[in-house]
Amino acid sequence: MKRLGRFLLSRAPLYTIFIAVGYGRIRHSFDHLPVDPGYEFFEDTYRQGVSALIKTEGGYLDIPRRIIAEIVTLFPIRQTGNVGSLIWLLMVSATAVFVAAMVKRVHPSKVLAIACGACVVLAPSASESQIGNQSVVKWFLILIAIFVVSLPEEHQLSARTTAFLILLSGVSNPITFLAATPFGLSLLQRKLDLKDSRTRLILGAFIIGFVVQLVSWKTTGVGVQKYETRTYSLWPGAGAFWYYNFIIPPLTCAAFVVRSMLPEWSWCPKPSRFILHLSLTGLVLFVVTYVLSGIGDRYFVVPQILAFIVVAVYTVQHFEGTKFVLRAALAVSIAIFCRASVKWYDAGWFLSDGPKWSEQIDQARVTCAADLMQTIKLEQAMGTTDLPCTAILSRS
Repeated sequence: MKRLGRFLLSRAPLYTIFIAVGYGRIRHSFDHLPVDPGYEFFEDTYRQGVSALIKTEGGYLDIPRRIIAEIVTLFPIRQTGNVGSLIWLLMVSATAVFVAAMVKRVHPSKVLAIACGACVVLAPSASESQIGNQSVVKWFLILIAIFVVSLPEEHQLSARTTAFLILLSGVSNPITFLAATPFGLSLLQRKLDLKDSRTRLILGAFIIGFVVQLVSWKTTGVGVQKYETRTYSLWPGAGAFWYYNFIIPPLTCAAFVVRSMLPEWSWCPKPSRFILHLSLTGLVLFVVTYVLSGIGDRYFVVPQILAFIVVAVYTVQHFEGTKFVLRAALAVSIAIFCRASVKWYDAGWFLSDGPKWSEQIDQARVTCAADLMQTIKLEQAMGTTDLPCTAILSRS
């Protein structure tokens, strides 16, 4: 416990910095309810209580996100937007600190660790519909699962901690099994032994998470696609945002995967196994989500973060041992990421459009005071939510 306390205290300044950066991104969307998950997600908790934790959405479980709803509904309904935004901010900043700590375990550079952690809250792909959206808990959890599985043997977390983090992601995201890509690669290369207790525990966590989601999906009868419409090619008029996120992350990850399979070159060293694991998983995640659901900004976030991290780690590890052309390419890649982060810093219209939730509730309470039997139409970025005055007043 003392060790954990020292760890948290030492990371407190970095956590504060990441919170400040994250808040800067969501300052316009704070106290707004996005379409996804929308107010209906919290309404499930109001009506069903704790049992809503096991309610499926789109055919799968998302227990961590349901836990957030349980916490949010403990507060007055006026604070739903504020509390939800704050929890998201704390969660993403904690993920950034975790990523920074894991990179620090692999490489001693504090600057590198901070940069890799910062990219979690600065990923250009996140500005469209991920920043401040409570529905994206699952993508940050799968990022954590990818990291704990990708760590080199000498820097791994304990087997129980690793298994817990994998299982936590497993009950939030049905494709968590993709995070096992480095694990499967090591098994194929016989770098892991199935008879080892650690290996079996981690493998068991992946299997349990997958089975739970499979059973949930089968019992609901919902198809594998959550969204009915899917787009597999960039449309006429697609802006730089879509081209950047659809092309840069997979190509970056693919470049490192391909380089690891080629012979040794003095001017371009092979990436470390840690970089290979992150690159391979990022590429697999991008391809599978694309095949299943087409192009979607929500699927860009984790591959984009992994793409920046592998470039940053490789640059620090091998910058002196590479030729000018490769150095320039690495520098340009990092510069593009930084430029894109500035350009798409603010949360997109998907989250910031529409009136603030607290202001709507204040107006609704005034209206309801005149007629308790009314039903109030509350606006969101897209669409509306109808709530009876009795519910609004009783939850205030």
